[in-house]
Amino acid sequence: MKLNQIKKAVKGYEPEIILPDSPRFTAVLIPLVEIDGEIHVVFEIRGEGIAQSGEVSFPGGHVEQGETAEHAAIRETCEELLISEDQVEILAPVHRMTDRGNLIVDSFLGVIHDYTGSFSKDEVSGIFTVPLDWLLENEPEMHSAETIIIPEDNFPFDLIPGGRNYPFIHFPKRFYFYRTQDAVIWGLTAELLYHALHRLSQ
Repeated sequence: MKLNQIKKAVKGYEPEIILPDSPRFTAVLIPLVEIDGEIHVVFEIRGEGIAQSGEVSFPGGHVEQGETAEHAAIRETCEELLISEDQVEILAPVHRMTDRGNLIVDSFLGVIHDYTGSFSKDEVSGIFTVPLDWLLENEPEMHSAETIIIPEDNFPFDLIPGGRNYPFIHFPKRFYFYRTQDAVIWGLTAELLYHALHRLSQ
């Protein structure tokens, strides 16, 4: 390949995001409701029999083939909170986040109009709300951990300098904890919440 061919091939290139192997695309809604003139954030408690049951989450789930992340967030919210799509008003996309695995999460900030507290008992064991102003005024607790690369037994150590003693990178990870009156919010939900609140506060 000649240099002029390379220049022609890369003209107009935009940076490309390299996705992990077999990415799982999910979308969540960070739902706001108005209660007695005050804006609250709605949280779900995950139901029995589903992954991470008992934990606090936002409504959301898998992005199905042929649909956008925004529509997936709306669809999942409607299924989990037993509301209609015309009750959901998307205000803005917030973040695209990865957990350094194959999970990619798109989050959206939105308002649920005329919400009466309904939810699907197949997926949700309960809901609660927290005033948005309280969340903005109260910083979460922050704790750190590390993600460690552990190669498989058949990893080709003989092909890399140092072999089994190669200093694989340890990825630092920060965890956020919000202690609310109803539950502790942590994990991916707290991370999405923290970054959404940070953007709002700006």
